Amino acid sequence: MFAAIANLLGVAPAGAIEALIRQVAELSIEGVCEKVSARIDDMTLSEARGYVRARAAQVVQRQTRLVLLQHREAQSDWAVQIVPAATERLIPLVIRQAGVGVPRPIELRKAA
Repeated sequence: MFAAIANLLGVAPAGAIEALIRQVAELSIEGVCEKVSARIDDMTLSEARGYVRARAAQVVQRQTRLVLLQHREAQSDWAVQIVPAATERLIPLVIRQAGVGVPRPIELRKAA
């Protein structure tokens, strides 16, 4: 009964939104990693978070549109909730995959 009322009012069920957020984040990881991989290595953790957030915007918005089109019951205004939440969920995944903040071995230079 509550689902029918929520659907009538255009309110998304929390479980459906959460599932779509997870799906969008998972579908966006590869595209965002490709966009940031060349520049993120020399950044601090804070810089990397901001950089990933900025570069993820287009990828997440595109994936959100595609995911919403795949689900009949989904409404386009759900994107307002999905995009920021999926972006925030995506940031640590991309940073972890890129290895930002992980100590790297020091390369020793050979004497000439």
